[in-house]
Amino acid sequence: MKLDDHPSVIAYRQRQQNNPPETMTRQRLKEIVLEAGADDVGVVEIDRPSLQDQKEAIISAFPGAKTLVSIIIRMNPPQVQSSDRSLIDGEFIAVEEQALAVSRKLAGQLRSYGIACITPSEGFPQDMAKWPGPMFTVSHKPVAQAAGLGKIGHHRLLIHPEFGSHLCLGTVIIDTALNDYDQPLDYNPCINCNLCVATCPTGAIAPDGSFEFFKCLVHAYRDRLGGFLNWVESLVKSQNMEEYREKRSDSETLAVWQSLTYGGGYRCGYCMSVCPAGLSLIGPYLDHRKEYIQRIVKPLQERKENVYVLPGQDSETAVRKKFPNKMPKPA
Repeated sequence: MKLDDHPSVIAYRQRQQNNPPETMTRQRLKEIVLEAGADDVGVVEIDRPSLQDQKEAIISAFPGAKTLVSIIIRMNPPQVQSSDRSLIDGEFIAVEEQALAVSRKLAGQLRSYGIACITPSEGFPQDMAKWPGPMFTVSHKPVAQAAGLGKIGHHRLLIHPEFGSHLCLGTVIIDTALNDYDQPLDYNPCINCNLCVATCPTGAIAPDGSFEFFKCLVHAYRDRLGGFLNWVESLVKSQNMEEYREKRSDSETLAVWQSLTYGGGYRCGYCMSVCPAGLSLIGPYLDHRKEYIQRIVKPLQERKENVYVLPGQDSETAVRKKFPNKMPKPA
């Protein structure tokens, strides 16, 4: 049988003739994304100059990539701001699942338009074979910034003009070019309040705007990534439980178990919690600043907890001086 006579080939060509693909526009695509459950959306072309450092990795994962669709899912502010950190961990888990559900629904809807796409994870899984280098398919924050959904603030989080930094980001990458694209905001919603500096337990965020990534990483991701490797090393090098407990307390061991079992496991996120930027969050800070500090900032500053620091630095002394209730521990 000739290929042209195969029933699948005949059916495909008839379908193409009877249902020519609809031209996808920026407006229509954004309507579809919002209908799928996103709280906001922006679109940017793969050739945007500000994203050129990501283009090679994106094309490697999806050679047909032409447009990046940035998706925002709002978080619940009372949980983000609570000093009970299990609440924000639960919120992270929930919004990442929600973002994944939106991406999957969008993929199905775009398929009906003849548009192919990929839906990289909001956080994990990542390509661990690339450790310790960049393991993600796409970095969501620069894409969202390029797509006009906000600006990177002092704390290195994206700040949306309405939702602030209480949000989860996702990116859907499609093989179709659009008629038009979004442009970056012409201002930064960050109000330079420095509350992120005041509450960062590791000193990763400096008043002058500099940021020390590894100070943040070793503490916030203590129960994930490199911290997990450290836990395995502690486990295999211990002769018995008594020796192991000299290295890890039971609460630290249970934190790793919880991270592996349920997800989450972020030990910090204080910079997100205290940030008042964004129209939906700024009111209490502007109108009742002292109350805002007492209700949201102080409980995090005074919270009793371990703070994991890089060895051989002055971090331990700095933690004790700035946060008397926190116990610095070598990572």
